[in-house]
Amino acid sequence: MALIAAVALAALLPHAPHPAEPFPRILTDAETISEVAPGVAYGDYEMLTADGPLSVHVVAIDLAEPTVRLGAMLAQDHLVSQGETVSSMARRSGAVAGVNGDYFDINQTNEPLNILVQNGRLERMPSQRWAVAIDGKKTPRFAEFSIAAAAQIGTTSVPLRAINEWPPGHVVLMTPEFGALRPAANVTEVHLQPVGGVPPFATYRVTGIADNSVAQPAGYYLSIGPTAYGTFPLPNPGDAIAITSNADAALAGVETAIGGGPLLVRGGRWYTDPDGPSGGEFATHVPASGVAATSDGRLLFFQIDGRQPDRSIGVLQTQLAALMIAFGADTGMEFDGGGSSTIVARLPGNPSAGVLNAPSDGTERSVADGFFVYSDAPNGPPARVIAWPQTVRAFPGANVTLRFATIDRADRPVSDANATRVVVRPGNLGRFADGQFKAGSRAGSGVLQVRRGTMRLNVPVTVTTQIARTRIVPLDPVLTPGGNVRLSILAFDREGFPIALPPALPWRAQNGAIDDSGNFRAGKTDATITLQLGSYLATERVMVGEHEEPLSLASAVFATAPRGNPGQLVPDPDPACKECLILRYDFTGAERAAYADASIPLPQRALAISAEINGDGNGEVLRIAVNNAINERFMYTIAHIDWHGWRRVQFRFPSELPQPLTFKAIYAINRVGSENPVTTAGAVGIRKVRLTLAGGSEQPPK
Repeated sequence: MALIAAVALAALLPHAPHPAEPFPRILTDAETISEVAPGVAYGDYEMLTADGPLSVHVVAIDLAEPTVRLGAMLAQDHLVSQGETVSSMARRSGAVAGVNGDYFDINQTNEPLNILVQNGRLERMPSQRWAVAIDGKKTPRFAEFSIAAAAQIGTTSVPLRAINEWPPGHVVLMTPEFGALRPAANVTEVHLQPVGGVPPFATYRVTGIADNSVAQPAGYYLSIGPTAYGTFPLPNPGDAIAITSNADAALAGVETAIGGGPLLVRGGRWYTDPDGPSGGEFATHVPASGVAATSDGRLLFFQIDGRQPDRSIGVLQTQLAALMIAFGADTGMEFDGGGSSTIVARLPGNPSAGVLNAPSDGTERSVADGFFVYSDAPNGPPARVIAWPQTVRAFPGANVTLRFATIDRADRPVSDANATRVVVRPGNLGRFADGQFKAGSRAGSGVLQVRRGTMRLNVPVTVTTQIARTRIVPLDPVLTPGGNVRLSILAFDREGFPIALPPALPWRAQNGAIDDSGNFRAGKTDATITLQLGSYLATERVMVGEHEEPLSLASAVFATAPRGNPGQLVPDPDPACKECLILRYDFTGAERAAYADASIPLPQRALAISAEINGDGNGEVLRIAVNNAINERFMYTIAHIDWHGWRRVQFRFPSELPQPLTFKAIYAINRVGSENPVTTAGAVGIRKVRLTLAGGSEQPPK
């Protein structure tokens, strides 16, 4: 049985994917592959790459498995909602795995931005971005859908611009899935009742005109916006309205569809999608989610963590495409990423799906919709016993808690009254008691022989002192004098798998105090922490306090966007201000920004940058640009210059930026986002640029 399961898993997920460039070179890849349900597998690939760590999660679905089905789901079953987490949607629908879906109107209506089809019913009209659709035969199709619709009112055919878009500008059909309608001036709300066909493209009877000055309950409405009012006769109560479309042809056979974008893989190769999104944040390493289909009948959910330098740095879109191709993708697209990026699955022995990644917000974000896989495999009798973790790797003296469960052939937990008996072989490897394996004092390999009734399982065990690398967390701590931090250490073998360590360790601290549990109290100066694990010596520098150092912009040169526009970067003529610069801009024409460009490497653990700014009161925005350790550029607003005279401003660098950083520019820009643009010429004075660095400015001799 175990051999059959292993062969099935190997057919769904590779044990050692080898993505091509531009995916970073993989140094180690510790993978754990588990069966979620018949035809569904989950792979956790913890990679150390040349660019940094990557935590890759993949759910593989065999579309030929008859007990597997797929579906999209709306947050709280409404287009307008407070949002809902992927794990909540999975639990209440009984999904065995899922991934977050489309981009959405975050913190506003939370509506998805692209098409959504549930159970063959169109809930959201498409936008000009890619989507994945599944038909009744579970065949995936990637497309940019286009649907034309109209409302037939008497003899007049009125173009229907959208479904469930509020408030409407033109003519829009609202359905119960949208939820309640908030008051909207200059909108006529014609209340409808379905009388024939399958909504939304059906025949309706007009039951009345709703009061647009108060909220209206969820229901069917033909909503007429201000630009369409008066262009056709308004219907009267009792009139019939037919909503028609080309959806039957455009969505022929589609049971499920969910939007996203951009398309990343087409014909097994990288695809440059002109419809994006692909600029700005999407051009950097970010947490990412996506879906791909293979030519051998698999559907793949992808999720890669990011914005966590100590755990996972995230991927570029080209790198996500390369990863998809390495897993056999013929076609693949991205879903919403960043803090929304979430993947869930039901691990063996668990009753429901849970979050398996580490969301970059620190907690799971509520999203608009998700894409899920379900298993209709019938319940059955006990089939096998499983253990988690699947393999034990421990340092001498470490404790490893194991969880055992009896599952049926559908990987569901089954009640089992039989006692679990565990024997350590060979006996000198350690002992097992109260659900824990306690590693002995010597290195060696063996198994835990598990018996539960007539079922048997061998859990491989390795007790080792061969540490290949370690990671002390938190990464790069900075404390105030006398401050405290709890340090912990992660140890890995040469393949990248984690090694369990004893709870008490021989931590040592130079300048400061630390106990065997890793509780460190800082002294007055920087400290060096050491930990001897066998022949491996782990070290960490704890910086105490912070100090400022000057940052010279003498190498900076002037530039504009677009290039060649007016302005200059010149020294201040005041002889008393030897390091002062004047950045002149001219936003009366096409110029959008004026730069003091540079390329200045910053010391490790740069905490902040500050400067004194002589404002001209024009309201322009002052920004800085820095590159992180993997040469990605980030731009940050440090001031809106609405003052006259000198003022000190400071910006503290986000902790998720992989260091060391490179200072690239300080610049004036005439607008940011939807702000009113500045249309004048002016000048910004810059002096006393300072870096705030971790650690005191005076350290004891080393």
